[in-house]
This record gives sequence, C-alpha cells and structure tokens, in this order.
Amino acid sequence: MEDAAFFFDKGLREAIEELVVCGGPFFGDLQWRLASLPIRFGGLGLYSAVEASSYAFVASRAQSWVLQDHILRDSGICGMDSDYVCALACLRDTIPSFDFSGFTNKDTAPPKAQHALASALFSKIVHEIEVQFDLTVRQRAVFECLRAPHAQDFLLAIPIDGLGQHMSPVEYRTILKYRLMIPLFPVDEGCPF
Repeated sequence: MEDAAFFFDKGLREAIEELVVCGGPFFGDLQWRLASLPIRFGGLGLYSAVEASSYAFVASRAQSWVLQDHILRDSGICGMDSDYVCALACLRDTIPSFDFSGFTNKDTAPPKAQHALASALFSKIVHEIEVQFDLTVRQRAVFECLRAPHAQDFLLAIPIDGLGQHMSPVEYRTILKYRLMIPLFPVDEGCPF
C-alpha cells in the first residue's frame, strides 16, 4: 500500500504542477506542501495519500471496533492487531503532543477520530511550515491570510456563468500561483500584461 500511496501522490503533484505552472518553474516542495493542506488550513485540499493513510487507517479501526468484534466474535481474534499497533506507534512519533489514550481501548475510542487525528496532524504541519521552508515576511503574511476565515471559499464556489460566477483559466491559474506563493513574473522584469 505504501508504494501505491507514493505513486498516487507523485501523479497528483505532477497534475497540480501542470495545472498551475504548465510545466514552468517555481513549483517546488513548498507549493506541494501548501496544495496538499486542507482548505481550512490554507491549502487547496488536495490531500496526500501518504499523509491521509497515516491517520485514516487508525481512525477507521478505532471507530469500527464494535463492528469488528461482532463480525470476528467466533474467530478468536480480538483487540488490536500488529498492523494497528504499528500504525498507532507511527502516529505517536509523528504527533507526540497528541493524547492517543482513547485509541488504545475500544471503549474509549473518540467518536470523530479521523477529524481529531487530521486536525492534530495538520496543525503540526502548519506550525512547521514556517521553519521548514524559511518563509520570507511576505510569504508568512500570505500564508496567514490563506488561513483566515473564508479565504479559500473560492475553491468551494460552483461556477455559474449566468450569475457571473466564473473565472477564465488564466484568472484561475493566477489566483493559484499567488496562493501557492509562485512569482507571477520575474522580479527584475515588468508585468508582461
């Protein structure tokens, strides 16, 4: 599964890179990091399969323990298996400040486990972005604005030509470039338009 997740992420990154810069420069690890954040964290909501699989598996298993026990009641299999224990240990290493005690017992599994794990993981990622990528003052300001309430609502709007709710491909690409902190034109040149 790990190879499949990496393969998916590689294809997704190539697709968004082609959409935003059309094979041009300036789409790097920072841009991929921003694009793969959830919309409410200032990203484009293009989830990385590698990251999503890290918390989705644990959340799914934790939330379905009662059902698993019912289905497997006559098999002699009960409790946590080695896959779950390993995945939980990896998450503990990734998010050491998160309290995983509710994920170790079927009676204490949180009702919105996936939401809780995803929020903790992406909060940590957002906190680390400024340090990991050594953002400039301007980039920090843009990133702060992207996380403001309703800043990414344009991603959820349904295009309706009759109401004037639409963008041309050039306008959409320009907005994506700005939000992914990609220069719209070289610094030492004037705007080509």
